Amino acid sequence: MVIDAKLPEGYVVLCDERDEMHSFLVASLGVSVECPHCGSTELATELVTDFYLTDQKAA
Repeated sequence: MVIDAKLPEGYVVLCDERDEMHSFLVASLGVSVECPHCGSTELATELVTDFYLTDQKAA
């Protein structure tokens, strides 16, 4: 699971768990994020850290 983009409406999250690709919008991040399609969970802190570290490497 990764954050793909930050929009005014929230975070676009991509989930590639269980051999399928899902995307969904999360208005705000709590302690964890759960995919509404497959039920996989990920800690929000890990998602945000990966998102901003990847963004810094691209700059």
